[in-house]
Amino acid sequence: MRPDLEPVFDALMQTSPITLLRSLRADRPTHALLTALAAGPAPVTHSALDRMRPVKAVQALRATLVAGGALPERDEHLATLEQWLTRTYARVPHSEDRSLVRSFITWTHLRRLRRLSERRPVTYGQIVTVRHDVRNIVRLLEWLNWQSIRLGECSQDHLDAWLSDGPAARCLVRVFLNWTSRRGYTRPLQTPMPPTDFSVNLIAQDQRWAMVQRLVADEDLHAVDRAAGLLLLLFAQPTSRITQLTTDQVADHGDKVTLRLARVPVDLPAPLDDLVRQLVRRRKGHASPADQGKWLFPGGHAGRPLAASHLNHRLKAIGIRPRLGRNTALMDIVSEVPSVVVSRLLGFHQETADTWRRERAGSSPGYAAEVARRTGPESSTVS
Repeated sequence: MRPDLEPVFDALMQTSPITLLRSLRADRPTHALLTALAAGPAPVTHSALDRMRPVKAVQALRATLVAGGALPERDEHLATLEQWLTRTYARVPHSEDRSLVRSFITWTHLRRLRRLSERRPVTYGQIVTVRHDVRNIVRLLEWLNWQSIRLGECSQDHLDAWLSDGPAARCLVRVFLNWTSRRGYTRPLQTPMPPTDFSVNLIAQDQRWAMVQRLVADEDLHAVDRAAGLLLLLFAQPTSRITQLTTDQVADHGDKVTLRLARVPVDLPAPLDDLVRQLVRRRKGHASPADQGKWLFPGGHAGRPLAASHLNHRLKAIGIRPRLGRNTALMDIVSEVPSVVVSRLLGFHQETADTWRRERAGSSPGYAAEVARRTGPESSTVS
């Protein structure tokens, strides 16, 4: 065996024997991947795996090698975004515009995400936001090319025609066009602000509490779905944070269970406390022995948590719309709890809580009246 393959062998030997033997069957894609890696002259690296297919098999093998120490950790969401950007840049018709888009994305989105990645993994939602921006920029450039217009020649009339002939999301090109105009690549162009109507991203409070009641009472639902749904609907935790929770953040005091979402642990109400106890005990997932038990919501790949996108699908399958439920919960919480307490207990920045409080104050009178009737003027804490 080549010396550079020994860490790969050691990492594979740390996995479940049955799982490993199944993956090594001649008709399984992992067999072909390992055969190619063994036959290749180069060492096994992330870059080498990035060039291999099929993607799902590569992801599973990569996770096994990272968990076993054969490859270093890397931010997979960020790496996937960078690969997607390389393919997407190729759609831009002109090389000068392509370089301009690459420069904009590198110095705005990527620089910010790389800094964030140094402290914690980039979330699925942050990646989706960047993709939305890039897609709309590329669509504008494609449309201009079809009209035989270069970006520097784009007028306000051209931009208005493109904006009016498509969805409201097209206004996301605003940041890019402001950036190009400040640097003299385009003339000053006016683009409307993206819509900020919070009311369309909320559900009725009685609908939210009906979901909570179902998660509390329906023992036929999976413990993962019940626990994640209650964390979202009661504590306004987004799925990207829920999937990153570890067993180290859970403390079982016998008579109560606390969960550290921020600086101050929160007491979990029943039956969420017992559900979290179950998750700690089970510690399922195809994790290596060294990593077993780290994630409260382990995923199907070694050493990795459940993907936020997969948790979103699971919750939607039982009737919970994660974004709307989380927004409604946060809007309700900031109406009852001071921003500093929300920050210390739930992990939201105090400015974020203040922003949501202002949005709640400016939302529909019906919503404000409903909150006032349910909580009463004396309510100031979340039990």
